[in-house]
Amino acid sequence: MRILLNKLPRPWIVDEKKDDGYTALHLAALNNHVEVAELLVQQGKANMDIQNVNLQTPLHLAVERQHTQIVRLLVRESCNLNIPDKDGDTPLHEALRHHTLSQLRQLQDMQDVGKVRSLDGDILFLARFLLMGLGTPGADKKSSASIACFLAANSADLNIKNKKGQTPLDLCPDPNLCKALAKCHKERNSPSIPTSNTVVIRNDQESLEECMVCSDMKRDTLFGPCGHIATCSLCSPRVKKCLMCKEQVQSRTKIEECVVCSDKKATILFKPCGHMCACDGCAALMKKCVQCRSNIEKTVPFIVCCGGTPPPAPLPPNVMNNGSRDNNRDVQKLSQQLQDIKDQTSCPVCMDRLKNMIFLCGHGACQLCGDRLNECPICRKAVEKRILLY
Repeated sequence: MRILLNKLPRPWIVDEKKDDGYTALHLAALNNHVEVAELLVQQGKANMDIQNVNLQTPLHLAVERQHTQIVRLLVRESCNLNIPDKDGDTPLHEALRHHTLSQLRQLQDMQDVGKVRSLDGDILFLARFLLMGLGTPGADKKSSASIACFLAANSADLNIKNKKGQTPLDLCPDPNLCKALAKCHKERNSPSIPTSNTVVIRNDQESLEECMVCSDMKRDTLFGPCGHIATCSLCSPRVKKCLMCKEQVQSRTKIEECVVCSDKKATILFKPCGHMCACDGCAALMKKCVQCRSNIEKTVPFIVCCGGTPPPAPLPPNVMNNGSRDNNRDVQKLSQQLQDIKDQTSCPVCMDRLKNMIFLCGHGACQLCGDRLNECPICRKAVEKRILLY
């Protein structure tokens, strides 16, 4: 594998997909080929976040098969832990679902209550060392739980919901493991203690989504004309001035699901009409507001309407982190495509002149070589007729 990667004329072929969307890294993660996966990621620069036809990343497959070494490798190389598959499940959803299923199988095999109590003891024991990393690959009974805590300790989102509206914690009925997951996530993401003279501005997703009045419900009401989202629908009638900009509230609109896909919640505010009726995926395809048909001059994300900072814009393909374009990759790809075209149009005999004569079998050659041939050089059929191309 190392030799192949060194001699590879087309570097992008590392991420080429099969008909089912699987790349080489998908197969390595699925079959627990740790050394192959490490070479593909570190030497071949394989895309760790690429998805198959089921929108699964290599991390999804490694978590599903409980291949802890592959999981550790992908997380160490900074893959995205929160990519959903076709059902909206992240790798953390998968880990907790498998853990719950394994627990149910164990409970079915148990004959007395004492074994159940020992099982709870295992979970408590597990929580003490999970922050140190994953356990041994052979620990089948604990591998799913250890993978889940490892993902949570590396900033996997505990609040992201799948298409059924379930968070990862909803798939875990074990309260001890839920506490361990919350502890892992909190200790990894806890900010440093600020000095007494500084003011901490919370910009995390949870604080920006909670209602500024009751702090119990989530924000779901759009104020007009300012376009801010500060309260839930129950508290909004009591608000006369926007809590963020102090502008007089003239209209209150509850944010519903996307009117296009009806799958996700509307999260993009259209300007200048002031409507929020589409999710980020559908809004990217629109030129006009689907509600009032007015032209869209600007889009504002939900997080900005709540007072947060906009997410960084994704870099276009083949653009490096410093903003410059990676022209070498483009040149290599174009050169290879040009060579492929030359190979297809050149004579298969002399490999010098262009094909300008075809045979009845469908293959061809140049005129000088074709006049001398009695058999097709490709399929070995007898040459019965020669047709010149002009």
